[in-house]
Amino acid sequence: MSRGRKPKPTELKRVQGNPGKRPLPKNEPRPTKPVKKPRGMNRGAKKFWDEYAPEIERLGILTGVDVSAFRLLSEHYVLSIWAVRELHEGGLIVEGVNGPKKNPVATIFKENSRMALRYMSEFGMTPSSRSRLEVPPDADQMDIFEQISQLMDEAAARSDLVTGPAELEDFPEIE
Repeated sequence: MSRGRKPKPTELKRVQGNPGKRPLPKNEPRPTKPVKKPRGMNRGAKKFWDEYAPEIERLGILTGVDVSAFRLLSEHYVLSIWAVRELHEGGLIVEGVNGPKKNPVATIFKENSRMALRYMSEFGMTPSSRSRLEVPPDADQMDIFEQISQLMDEAAARSDLVTGPAELEDFPEIE
């Protein structure tokens, strides 16, 4: 049985201005663990982390206890970039045992991009999740959607996020 929509993080409600005017939780845990980039991430995931984690942390959305979720976002994002590059090179249709078939990399792209988008919405990094945010007019703002789009375009043109299948085989154990 479904319990309805999952609750929005309180910090996002604060940034949005609490449009529902419902009282915010008074005794919600406030993690104090510092945000620290995890070890064992591949080069592309580290680059994604370095690019976006500081801004999400500055907004008060990324805390030390959210590091695992942000790491998963970074890893899913990088796998999506790798898969889309492979699809550009190999095409959507490949030769199978019984004739042409859908490239299995398309499924890798679909699953990882879907998961990356889920994590992005948790951190306010999608247009719809960001459209509900309100920040003071004088605050420094970062258009993260444009930066993510630009990063994806650059990744398609270069190979600095993921070097290819060999790198995927060498994923280190999660520490």
